[in-house]
Amino acid sequence: MVKSIHMNELNSNQLKKLAKSNQLIDVRTKEEFELNHIDGAVLHPVENINSFIGDKNKTYYVYCKSGRRSLNAAKKLEEKGYDIVNLEGGILAKPTKKKQLNYSGLQCPGPIVNISQEVNRLNTGDEIEVTVTDPGFYSDVKAWADQTGHSLISLEQNDNKVIAVIRKEKERDMDVTTTKNGTTIVLFSGELDKALAAFIIANGARAAGRDVTIFFTFWGLSAVKKDDEVNVKKSGIEKAFDLMLPSNAVNMPLSKMNMFGLGNLMMRFVMKQKNVDSIVKLRQQAIDQDIRLIACAMSMDVMGIKQEELIDEVEIGGVGTYIGDTAKAEHNLFI
Repeated sequence: MVKSIHMNELNSNQLKKLAKSNQLIDVRTKEEFELNHIDGAVLHPVENINSFIGDKNKTYYVYCKSGRRSLNAAKKLEEKGYDIVNLEGGILAKPTKKKQLNYSGLQCPGPIVNISQEVNRLNTGDEIEVTVTDPGFYSDVKAWADQTGHSLISLEQNDNKVIAVIRKEKERDMDVTTTKNGTTIVLFSGELDKALAAFIIANGARAAGRDVTIFFTFWGLSAVKKDDEVNVKKSGIEKAFDLMLPSNAVNMPLSKMNMFGLGNLMMRFVMKQKNVDSIVKLRQQAIDQDIRLIACAMSMDVMGIKQEELIDEVEIGGVGTYIGDTAKAEHNLFI
């Protein structure tokens, strides 16, 4: 019968000693090993374990992710005459250092920038727990983890806070592979004709089979406001921004010849005469085609725009969320 002990029964010094004497064997895949492993462990995937050649005067300790594959490997090695100990719980049970960080009050891209710096200082396998009040961080950190290759162990959002636990994985080459199906658009402008152009391009690209994301930031947030005015409590500065911003997408001014709103009326009249879809219809087409719509959380906060004022189909995110899409896109437009 295979001998087994729990991974936590061995402290870090004991693991180092076993690794130094080549008695610690990782039986996971090469890809898993490269992402994260116990320093000094020898890789020998379970599917090739029968080819293992060692010293039968030594005791070998085998581990995997949770203990199942290592048990199978241990049985095979024991049949070959080796003295084997299976480490139950696997690398998931390996003790980790967890540093707690609070980035409450920081706006995008502050939390992601600070996390990146902290993770760079960690050893492989160490963890940090971060608390962030920026609502866009919930989406940003998932995109950041996907891009960097580090593990997002847990993520929860409650009481206006986002709490994430991140584990540093082994550094790897992060060459970005672009896809011919990606199109991303930043809508920075709050002008009707430019917003129309953004939605027309987005809908056309999506109809052609492309994966499309529109990131609405600063003045461009007006394009995803609800058609009906929403009563929300605002401070004095936020009220001042309200006076400068259009109440909804329909009332956005033109970039040229706006003429105190007369240009807007003329444009909408001509569009109707020429059977051109309105900004509201184009926006709905984007929603119906599953185009990803992201509202910049930092811009919302700066300009006093509340989530209740935006259409329900918009997700709140930050630069990390957008970069997660644009880094792989073939077309990137700024309007």
